[in-house]
Amino acid sequence: MKKLTGIIKILLFTAAFFYAVYAFLPWDAVGRFAMSAAHSRLERQGMRLNYSDVTGEDGGFTVSNLALNGAANVSLSSITIKPQLLSSVLSFAPVCEISFTGASVRLGQFLNFGDGGFLLTAGREEILLENLKTNGDFALNGFLTFNLATMKLGHSDARLNVPENFAQNMNMLKNFLPLVQDGNRWYLRRQ
Repeated sequence: MKKLTGIIKILLFTAAFFYAVYAFLPWDAVGRFAMSAAHSRLERQGMRLNYSDVTGEDGGFTVSNLALNGAANVSLSSITIKPQLLSSVLSFAPVCEISFTGASVRLGQFLNFGDGGFLLTAGREEILLENLKTNGDFALNGFLTFNLATMKLGHSDARLNVPENFAQNMNMLKNFLPLVQDGNRWYLRRQ
């Protein structure tokens, strides 16, 4: 019984220590380091990442005026990243809650995704975006995975609402994305 009590005390002390480190972490410095690492990695992939500011938040950080230029140009007014310590430990992979404002993508034409968020889990071979939800002219709702080796969509099941004036372009996008049409609704689906 004494041994079990000692183990429980050690586990509680360890949990309290990690929570204290997490709570008092200088999130602005963590954010600047993460963005610097992302900038370097994306540059090696032939993409440019720009942003104007990184500020610390309670349990995370916010990046302002983020722009990613590559095959598609993605811009966000702001993106807030909050690492989820307990979920990361339980899944043995980094897990972050991400929310954003003013998201848009330019693929020859401007696509407004508005505000939204998702839960990101970064595995060794793929990135999972769960609880994905946006509220712009182009609205996504569901989940997606990205294969890190090929940088392509993997398993996915997400409803995609598009404006009527863009609907004729969806058949062309079927050549690049796993799009399925069901009536007037479009889905990103790959099993």
